[in-house]
Amino acid sequence: MSNTIKATNKDAIKSIEIPDGKIADFITGNWVKETEQEQVRQNFERTLVEEYEYPSSDIKVDFAIKIWEGDKQKTKKGQLVVLKSGTEEPLVLVLIASPKANPTDKKNGATELEQWLVDVSSAEYGCWTNGIETVYFQKRKAKFETDVFPVNDFPRFGEDASSIYTTDRRRLRVATGNNLLYAFKRCHDYIHANQGGSKEQIFWEFLKLLFAKIEDESNAGRPRFAIRSAEERNTSDGHKEVKLRVEDLFKQVRKKNEFSGLFDAQTDGLLFNPETISYIVAQLEKYDFIHSSVDVKGVAYETIVGPTLEGTKGEFFTPRNVVKMTVKMLDPNPGDRIYDPACGTGGFIVIGFNYISEKLRQKHKVTWKNPNKPTEEEEKVLFDEIHESGYNIFGTDFNANLVKAAQMNMIMNNDGRGGLFAENGLKDPSTWNSEEARKKIQLGSMDFVMANPPFGAKIKIDSNEILEHYDLAHKWSKTSDNKWQQETNLKNALEPEVLFVERCIKLLKPGTGKCGIVLPDSILSNPGYAYVRYWILQNCQVLASVDLPVETFLPRTGTQTSVLILRRKSDQEKLMESMSGQMATYDIFMASPKTVGKDRRGGFIYRKDNQGKEIVTREMYKPFAESTILDFMPVVETTGRIVDDELPLVANEFLKFKTKLKNE
Repeated sequence: MSNTIKATNKDAIKSIEIPDGKIADFITGNWVKETEQEQVRQNFERTLVEEYEYPSSDIKVDFAIKIWEGDKQKTKKGQLVVLKSGTEEPLVLVLIASPKANPTDKKNGATELEQWLVDVSSAEYGCWTNGIETVYFQKRKAKFETDVFPVNDFPRFGEDASSIYTTDRRRLRVATGNNLLYAFKRCHDYIHANQGGSKEQIFWEFLKLLFAKIEDESNAGRPRFAIRSAEERNTSDGHKEVKLRVEDLFKQVRKKNEFSGLFDAQTDGLLFNPETISYIVAQLEKYDFIHSSVDVKGVAYETIVGPTLEGTKGEFFTPRNVVKMTVKMLDPNPGDRIYDPACGTGGFIVIGFNYISEKLRQKHKVTWKNPNKPTEEEEKVLFDEIHESGYNIFGTDFNANLVKAAQMNMIMNNDGRGGLFAENGLKDPSTWNSEEARKKIQLGSMDFVMANPPFGAKIKIDSNEILEHYDLAHKWSKTSDNKWQQETNLKNALEPEVLFVERCIKLLKPGTGKCGIVLPDSILSNPGYAYVRYWILQNCQVLASVDLPVETFLPRTGTQTSVLILRRKSDQEKLMESMSGQMATYDIFMASPKTVGKDRRGGFIYRKDNQGKEIVTREMYKPFAESTILDFMPVVETTGRIVDDELPLVANEFLKFKTKLKNE
């Protein structure tokens, strides 16, 4: 058996020497001092361009504004100012505060911004933000006085004051950067400060509101998950109106068959008080969950799910770049049956579903009148096909709460087909409690299995009811010709990752089914697992082995891991090899990426040239921002810094490797 090793050299990208402690400003391109406060400004600059769609030419950094202090007028720098189109007159004033600041602070607080609005005659809107908390104001001039009051937002480019409140679905916008993440955090902090309750209870009540939000986006007509007026935002009677609408949405959710049982353990209504619900609606109403990217939604959702549900039994999130690499290497197509037997919160199935959905989008968009924006009818045709593909995606986990979290994760990504079940993926599927699961998930029926199973000596499986169904749960002995043979007696206990290897393979369609699985390196190298490696080679063609850096799962765990890409052999292949006495030879793609974009503490690391200088290529940001999950590029920040992650390169090299083998 020959090995083909693909190098993971970085692309040749022009490097620029970065002044110490500086980053490139998103709007101007000038070098600015890198501080926490500056990072807040850079994110908001991106928001103004990508979410609010203001032209960069209308956005000014450190713009001079005239402010009154007592009886003297002074010139101050407005950190960010949006000008009225084609003029030098401010429309929106943005006060950027440090992440540790509060809107109630005397200096650089929201009160100071309100004064700016009064003093700058042309300004109509103000925004105070510290990156996590954001406060909006509108100004109205009367004959003898100027009124500044809190509002939900300020208009996007080309909109007027009527768009401040979400009364039209066209107002919804795709979330960018960390904005949805920060919105979730604001909700989380507000709930804990004003509502109370256990950590788990708060999570499920928040989940109800997310379901209501998705339900609202799925309907036509005027948005109901919305703040429709200043009265609804600022008065107790208005808060009650908002709660009634959201409760009505949640009642619709509970009636749907695909959500049957999901909220059985929860109360029928919403436990949060009207003020809390109104606050959450105000934070989330503007975002288009269905069309926002899988990464933006996934990172936001994990910040809520993680602290609540993440356990100590090997249940931790698989890094998104590892999942994307695995999915791209497997390259599933619409209609393929995909399954994760230990799905956790749904990382693999969500990315797999989005990968397929994007393939469908690319197919449909060539027929659209406007390739960049489908009509409602065109998008409905696309979504119908996407939803249909969702019927072929499945997941199980023995933790019922994780399954519910995974279902929400799928629904946030425009799916609600109900292919997720609270079942033990190691048990014989024919013995599962759910009749629907037994029908849909059977051994030998899957085109793709993707998994990062729980592993570790502390969680061994010792149930004979499970062990008796596995070849690898039996004792094995070495033969005189250095092969292995299975004995009749069972082991007393076995690590779950060994059982999951066999289960994943036996779930695949013989001859064509493929598996991507994350495994501890002990399976691939320890002498005690030699029989496992023998079994894998007997039953599979090893398509690829990717040795992941130790930083991959740090700081959670330092376990060294690899990703194996396997194809299940057909019975005929195994018979031919048995008759010939030797396995067929083939090439294996192998890679040892050195970086995964972060250090041991979880902090980002960036690409550097041979002299150790950081590579800055601002022109790469736009292609990254416009890329899809099919592209899987390294993250490029607005400043032009490139996260040093070699996993996208590994995935691309593997696809080239496959193409080369086909052509030989």
